[in-house]
Amino acid sequence: MISINSISVSRGDNPVIKGFSAEFKAGTITAIIGPNGCGKSTLLAAIAGDLPLANGIVKVAEKEIQNYSISDLARLRSVVLQQPLFNLAFTVQEVLAMARSAGSTLASENAAIAKLAINDLVDRKVTQLSGGEKQRVAIALAIAVDAPVLLLDEPLAAQDVESTKRIIELLKAEAKAGKTIILVAHVPESELNWCDQIIKDF
Repeated sequence: MISINSISVSRGDNPVIKGFSAEFKAGTITAIIGPNGCGKSTLLAAIAGDLPLANGIVKVAEKEIQNYSISDLARLRSVVLQQPLFNLAFTVQEVLAMARSAGSTLASENAAIAKLAINDLVDRKVTQLSGGEKQRVAIALAIAVDAPVLLLDEPLAAQDVESTKRIIELLKAEAKAGKTIILVAHVPESELNWCDQIIKDF
């Protein structure tokens, strides 16, 4: 589903990713791991098409990422940031409804709410949620869109044990349904045996 050929990415004048290549198949989960500052989030942003490439090619569904329109890209991949940017005092239900332009529906929103067990949050303002609650809302938003590619930056951060288990099972189910899932993780490799591929050298 996704192929990366010799990409290099810089942050300002600082080269972060140098000549990295990889493939990510549909129906699989890949974890990107490594120490702080090694470029995990930069790599994820480059795959998402949110950072320009200094060199190389990222292809999604056999098409170079920069050749997709913004609207097509929104339907192609959903991105969950490590710290979701919920700055306006909308309710969770209202935030989920904002994704309808990218393909979500009321039914898919309600299904995502159930899968993340955030029914008790739907009438609350997103600005009043904890970090873990915001992350679960962001994941629900991404799931509701039902894009074939799901990119998540540390989706398990700030989660309790029960929420962590629920998110892992959800991601496994989404992969089983045929999605390509790539996530950044900041946990030991031994805790990622539920992933199909682990990338730690890039």
